Amino acid sequence: MKIKIYFTFILLGVLNAQLPQDKFQKAKSALNEINNTTPTYQPPKRMSIKEATLLAINKIRTSPQICSNPVKPLRWNENLYLVTKEHSIDMAVNTFTSHQGSGTATDITARRLRLKRGSYFYERVNQKKNSTKILSAELVTAVNKNFYKTPQEILNYWIKRPKDCKVIMDPRFSDVALSKVISKKNNKAYWTLMLIGKR
Repeated sequence: MKIKIYFTFILLGVLNAQLPQDKFQKAKSALNEINNTTPTYQPPKRMSIKEATLLAINKIRTSPQICSNPVKPLRWNENLYLVTKEHSIDMAVNTFTSHQGSGTATDITARRLRLKRGSYFYERVNQKKNSTKILSAELVTAVNKNFYKTPQEILNYWIKRPKDCKVIMDPRFSDVALSKVISKKNNKAYWTLMLIGKR
């Protein structure tokens, strides 16, 4: 009986020796590696006004519209953005909507050019009095801050208006910029869209 038991222990020892001792450990390590490299959830990145504007306006321009066949896409112009921002701030501070600046301290172009009136949009683009050397157009509007909150929404509003549609779809334009400023005085959002091209 003792011989049989001893032989059984020897046999089990031989079987265990033949199995790879690290097989389970390798599988566990592989599983840990997969778990460690699995990407965690990242919330979608919020688009900048530049990214959102280009995505929305170029989708519009490369599709048929009520006023035009598809036309070439536009590129963002950072200098033009500063021009739109100036006018949006001017309108928001003085609570008005116009293509002509207020002629007050927030109408920076009028002050720089020493105008005795508000600046015109083409003067803000050219930075010269009465200059229209660069082909330009401007769309402005003021809406409740809870409406048309994104570039896509405001562009969809403009594209449905025949005159505004012709501006957005004009094939001569190559550059675009859009800005939005909310007035603390009346909680309205003041939007300025500008497009430029070569004459």
